[in-house]
Amino acid sequence: MNTQNPFPEVPLAKDRLQDKADILENNLFSAVSKQKDKIKLQFKISREQFPDAVILKALSQLFPRINIKGNTILLILKKMLSRTIPKDNHLKIKKQLLNLAKTENPDLSRLELTLEIIFTCKLLSLALKGTPEIPSRDGVIAKAFFDHASCPGMLLKNGGIDYREINRYPIVKEGNNLFFIAPESQGKPGMGYEGQIIQVPKALPLELNINGGVDRVDTLDTEKNPGYFLKASKTGVVLLTRTDSLITGIEISDELDVNRLDYSTGNIGTHFICPISMKIDTICGGFKIRARGMVTANVLEGGDIETDSQAQVHTIEPGSKVTAQEDIVFHFARNAMLTSKTGCITILEELMDSTLFSRGISFEKNRGTLIGNTLDAETILLKNIYFCGENTLYFGRRLFAERQGLFDSREKLEQKILSSDGKEKELMEHFLHELKRLTKATKSNPMLKENIKNLILATRTMDFDVLDRELEIIGKLMNTKEVSAIQNRIEALKGIKNKPFKEQAKELNGKIDKTNQRMSVMTLTIEGLLRRAGTLKIYTGAVENDLPQKPEVFVESEKDGDTFIKIDCTYTPRQGFKITRN
Repeated sequence: MNTQNPFPEVPLAKDRLQDKADILENNLFSAVSKQKDKIKLQFKISREQFPDAVILKALSQLFPRINIKGNTILLILKKMLSRTIPKDNHLKIKKQLLNLAKTENPDLSRLELTLEIIFTCKLLSLALKGTPEIPSRDGVIAKAFFDHASCPGMLLKNGGIDYREINRYPIVKEGNNLFFIAPESQGKPGMGYEGQIIQVPKALPLELNINGGVDRVDTLDTEKNPGYFLKASKTGVVLLTRTDSLITGIEISDELDVNRLDYSTGNIGTHFICPISMKIDTICGGFKIRARGMVTANVLEGGDIETDSQAQVHTIEPGSKVTAQEDIVFHFARNAMLTSKTGCITILEELMDSTLFSRGISFEKNRGTLIGNTLDAETILLKNIYFCGENTLYFGRRLFAERQGLFDSREKLEQKILSSDGKEKELMEHFLHELKRLTKATKSNPMLKENIKNLILATRTMDFDVLDRELEIIGKLMNTKEVSAIQNRIEALKGIKNKPFKEQAKELNGKIDKTNQRMSVMTLTIEGLLRRAGTLKIYTGAVENDLPQKPEVFVESEKDGDTFIKIDCTYTPRQGFKITRN
């Protein structure tokens, strides 16, 4: 049953009505002004404080002030306010004021404006709600797979990298992901609480220049995760170009190009090895390069090259040093030291007063000159050579020394194994003695009988997991010196058992087998002219540092002119070195 409004309205004088309406209007305007939401507007009015006539008058003044067409709203309010409100209850109405569902524009068809009014005998609550816009999203780098923030990011004007910052450039391998690019997504307009359409900006694609060494690969899941990956198509460093701190270009460089390495540039890769290949015209004396990639230089003027890859140099001048993990190729070298750790050294024209260490040393052109050098390799091929001064060849010296070092390591390991076996035997004797004592001590405790049995059985295979588990159970029931002694013995035995002697021995034997295989394919071929006053010495096998060694081959030129020489040498483990001279 409906009840009467407990706050019956008393008619107000016209001027009094206007004053109270102005007050309410200003209060509501102040509250609305503080709301930042363009989509939703809401406010509450106390019906105890303001009569219905004042509320309608105030809202009729407020709506034009905040750009709301309020005639429909006022009519709805007038009808609702005239209704009797049940006690401790409320009336509610929700009405669609505007709907663009029938519009031909699909972006606008979702828009609507809704009015919601709730009122009781004490309170009126009004809310106008439009439709939120769907924001546009520009194309962005959604995910980075390397530390791009630390990348210097700038290219020099000539297209090279600033060598002084080379170590800060991120290193990537071929096939690595670089970025995942999310495409642009166009948003949709919204509708504000006043009924006006809120436009959204046009979505822009990511403007990113993809240069050399970078491939674009579309994602397979185009529905749930649209976009594409940027992948490295070669191994190198990442170069980024930025505009106003935004990344606008990317490429991979596998080579650093420097015109001249001198005091104006300084050493490269001395503290942190340069991750990519390097191309230098001139390396001045006293300056050093360390790189993981290939190093190509025109002139090495007494400088130092160290690379994990190959080195190619045209002219190597006195005081220079080249160390490469792989091959070294040069035209001219004088008073220099060249070392190739796993590759070969190729002489293209002339070598003078220098020392070469490598697995292989060769010259295969029409004519070359060797003057006063020391060569050490396991494969030597020198044809069409003019030998001048005193040239010394060590055939297989480093390989024999390497094998002897492996023999020495194996002998030391065998001594460790013998010592370990003796210590293990001694520990086992003490362990079994302590175990007997523990067995006697636990006879009075039948609860430990099964644990002692498992402990004894585990000693046959030295299953440390079982030993630890059973001993832990025993120790909880009887914490005695016998238990502590056995725990100490087990830990000591673990230390011996866990030493990888077998793996070390297997590894050493494998290295010795590979060394023997390399020795079995050693070859030396010499063919050329020994100039007047020239000598050629060939040493085979390992050289004893403390004992003088005579050369296996000693050739001296004839006094009247050049002497033709042709020497072949091979090695087999059974027959040793076999030398043939023509």
